[in-house]
Amino acid sequence: MSGADNRTVCIVDDDDAVRDSLRLLLESGGLVTRCFASADAFIKAGAQNMACLVLDLHMPGTSGLELLRLLRRGGVSLPVFVVSGRRDPMLDAEVRAAGATNLLSKPFDDKVLLDLVLGAVTV
Repeated sequence: MSGADNRTVCIVDDDDAVRDSLRLLLESGGLVTRCFASADAFIKAGAQNMACLVLDLHMPGTSGLELLRLLRRGGVSLPVFVVSGRRDPMLDAEVRAAGATNLLSKPFDDKVLLDLVLGAVTV
């Protein structure tokens, strides 16, 4: 599902402004983005051929944690960067146990996220 030459990052976040900011940030780093307003829209699109995923944790419908678990159960091992405006130590542990590559708090440092994602897609 991912490849060294693939620079496509899927962004799943229900907040239009956050999604657009993430898109602009990642595209400024030379990445290609595909944006989804919900985990359900991502699932419905059957998004494939991506290098990694930037995923909001708290969304209506299927949550980011549920999507992460679904992907991992399906054998998808691509890097997943989870972002959340609401942190809870128990939930953080669940996200890590589900296989998140990294968990960042909103607001996060743009350079940190960009560097993490660029590092993941160039491995």
